[in-house]
This record gives sequence, structure tokens and C-alpha cells, in this order.
Amino acid sequence: MYKYLRRGLAALTLAVTGTAHSVPIYQSNEATLYMSGYFTLHQVNSRGNTALQDGASRIRFGLNVPAYDAWDVGFNLEWGITTVGAGQDLVIQGDQQASAGDVGMSLFLRQGHGFANHEKWGDIAVGKQWGVYYDVSQITDWYNVSGGLASATYTLGTDGGITGTGRANRASTWRNQWEIGPGDFQVGLQYMAHTADLDIQVEDVAGEDTLLVCPPGDCEYGLGHAISLTYHADIGDGLFIGAAYNRIKLDIQSDRGEVYDITDPSDPILIRNDRLIAASSNSWATVLGLYYGKGAFEQGFYGALVFQRSQNSELAPEGVVMGTTNFFDAKGSESFLSYTWGRENCYSVYGGYNILKSDDVGFERRLVVGEEFRLAEYYLGVQYRWNERIRLYWENGYDDSNEVAESVMDSFMAVGFRIDI
Repeated sequence: MYKYLRRGLAALTLAVTGTAHSVPIYQSNEATLYMSGYFTLHQVNSRGNTALQDGASRIRFGLNVPAYDAWDVGFNLEWGITTVGAGQDLVIQGDQQASAGDVGMSLFLRQGHGFANHEKWGDIAVGKQWGVYYDVSQITDWYNVSGGLASATYTLGTDGGITGTGRANRASTWRNQWEIGPGDFQVGLQYMAHTADLDIQVEDVAGEDTLLVCPPGDCEYGLGHAISLTYHADIGDGLFIGAAYNRIKLDIQSDRGEVYDITDPSDPILIRNDRLIAASSNSWATVLGLYYGKGAFEQGFYGALVFQRSQNSELAPEGVVMGTTNFFDAKGSESFLSYTWGRENCYSVYGGYNILKSDDVGFERRLVVGEEFRLAEYYLGVQYRWNERIRLYWENGYDDSNEVAESVMDSFMAVGFRIDI
């Protein structure tokens, strides 16, 4: 995919926004300012209730400045937009995910980073951006309504910014590619530091009717690293294989731990503020991906599969486990299949699945009901591309999750439209 979206402003953004178009707003010998994005809504019926819902609408501005010795520098700023659901609870799935605290806002930041590109030395970006993990996991993230539930991209119920697997927060990345054999080989590297504080409160570890609290600033998501390796071969309509690994440190340690007496939960009393806390761990995810075809919703057949394993990157629904933590290790798989035909690729049928299971004996022993967390969603849809910028779609999701995961998703039927800038 990156072979066709290699350089300039498109290299870091358009590769993961489908067939979005960039429109020059201002252009001179010194700089070019672009705008891109799209608006999308769908009418969703689920559990007998029908509602008009926001899709993953967004608007992006980018500046590209030719610089010294074939370097291009600039920035990308992208905001997510909610319209009909602004200020209300939203059904958020897949690429619609917002950052923590952004849910329900009419306008929220999806990306904001500066970049420098060079044909020989590669692409460098600093800020909130698509992480290198998404170089692989993006290949199945093409559903119009749902998806992205099982690849460990949108971790912890957010846009994956905290862990760095999705739209990574405070990230520095470098990508470069080389022609090898019949295709292009790309390497991506990523570094992150302190992406979020951890609000940790644990009951009864310091005695009965006590609450242990880690003070702000001491417990955090600390240093994070990631790498991706992908190869896109000119074999048939195109063959892609890739692997990525993402790891971030959970620094859970303090010598200022606060212990409260919560005999009366409505009136906690501070007993001490020098309790030692030392329980650091890691959150990691690895993903393997493969696809064949020209691209999703492009002429002919497109088939993509991803498989992932992760640790401390998934959260079970509240109340399904005994104790205070619902992190769990997981394994998951996603698929996306489409067949497109007609003049200007106007007709498409598509489908696939998202399946996520717990892979954590300790977590499963603490489940209130059931023996594992199992989320399973199957999709079938059709799309009509009216013209280059307008598409209409119908998407059906069938939920086959077990009772532990049933509150995460549900069966649905949706019809909607998307208009590209």
C-alpha cells in the first residue's frame, strides 16, 4: 500500500484514510496548504432501537514546505467531528474511537504532528500520529460502521493513543523503505515517553476497609517502543505481508502511596502517605498481517487477515471479574474481504469477522460468570460508489459473543453515506 502513497503530505496520513482526497487551499513556491477529510452518518438499528449516529467524520489540514536538499517538512492536524450525537453518549467502534476524555465532544483531536520526509533518509514525524503498529493492523480496518475490535489497535476502549498501537500520543516515528526483489520493504520505528498517568486505587491490600491510592505523577504509562516490518510485492494484484511489535512500560511504583480508612466509604480518612508501591509491568502487543489485492474497495478481490497476541492491552467490561483490575492478556483475529466491480469501481460487496478471546489463566479464574472473554462479530455489507467522492453503504453485524463480552458489542443493521472532501 505504501508504494503508491509514498512521499509528500500523503505519506503519513492518506495511507490510512481510504480514498480520501487532498484539496490545495493555498499553493506557492514556498509552501502548499492542503485540506482533506470526509463526513459520514449512518442510521443504525440494534436491539429493536433505531438511531441516527455519527460515523468517523474528520477534517484535516496539512502544510508541506520544500526544504533544503530534497527534504519536505510540514505538519498535519486532524480533528474528529461529531454532529448529530454531539454532547451525548456515542456508540464508538473501530476508527471512530476518541482519546480518553474526548468522547461526546463535538470536535476532538485525532492527529497533530510535524514531519520531515526525504527520498533517501525516510519519513520522520513527531506528535500524535498513526503508530507503526497500524502499518500492519490497518489492512482489516475498512468497515464503514464497525471493526477494529480484535487487532489490539484501539486498546483500553480508546483510540490506542496511550499504548501507541493506534493514534499514538507523544510519539516519534521513523519510516523508510527500499526496493527489494519484486516489491518494497519498509521498516518503521517508534518511541514514546509518558503518555498518561495511571489512576490506581486498590481496596483492602493495606488491611480491611482500606484504600491504597497511587499519588498523581508517580504511576504512569512510561517509555514505549515499537517496530514494524512490511513487504509489498508486485505479485498478481499485489501481495502484502507484515509484522509489528509494540511495548510500553507500566510504571507502578511510589514511596508516597496514600492509605485511606474507608469504613465509611462516603468519608475516607487518610491514615498514611508513605506506603511503598512496587508493581510495575508491561503492556505489549504483536500483530501479523497478510493481504492480497489492489486494495479495499478497489477493482477485483481484496482479502486481508491479521492475528494478534497482547498482554495487559485489553479491558473486560466492568463487573465481570472479582477484584479491582480487569486487564487481561488476549489473542485476536480480524478479516476483511471485498469484491468490487463496475465502471469506476462503483459496486462492492464486503464482509469478514472480528474475534477476540482472553488468553489469561489468572484473569479467567476471577471471572464472575463464564470461563473466558470471547467477543465475536461477523459482518456483511454492500457499498455503492456514486462518484469519486460520494458513497452509500449498508452494513450488517451479527454478534456471537459470550456472556462475559456481550455488553461490548451487539448485532446491528446500518445504512449510511460518506462524502469526501
